[in-house]
Amino acid sequence: MITPWEILRRVQPLEVIAKAVAVTLAYLLGFAITSHFHEASSLTGAMLACVSAIVVQQQPDIRHAVQQGWLRVLGTFIGAVVAYVYLVNFRFSPAGMVVAVVLEEVICMMFKVPDNGKMATITLIIVLIVSERSPDLSPLANGLLRFSEATVGAVVGIAAVWPVDRYRRWRQASATSSPKE
Repeated sequence: MITPWEILRRVQPLEVIAKAVAVTLAYLLGFAITSHFHEASSLTGAMLACVSAIVVQQQPDIRHAVQQGWLRVLGTFIGAVVAYVYLVNFRFSPAGMVVAVVLEEVICMMFKVPDNGKMATITLIIVLIVSERSPDLSPLANGLLRFSEATVGAVVGIAAVWPVDRYRRWRQASATSSPKE
């Protein structure tokens, strides 16, 4: 039987604090960046920055966090570009969104973007829906905002993983170098 103490020992305070700080920073930065340029989508910006930070933080070490951060930035760029091209040529429609998603997926497959650019699809959909809800926001500004938010979130997530990873490495090194009793 598992004791309450064993359950409590699973909690890793540094990871909890790192995630809380990252979500707070990503939220504040995403909100601030977006509200400076487009108040109506500032909560969307905060959400996208937070999601990017959280996804990057799910990685086991700094190397994987940087890799995941890069994929988020790359995917966001691809999704924003496809959304921009679509919106410059067409008005939003659900059928058009599906066609744009198919095109974006094909592009990601052709260029071997890992996970077929899941972030590209997410960004594409967000840009299209935000453009539909906020026609005053140009497709270029919308794409740049979403790219900025995801990039900020990824950078914050990487920064939050770094001290946790350093601490884990230090503990492992200490455990292997200490004399056995």
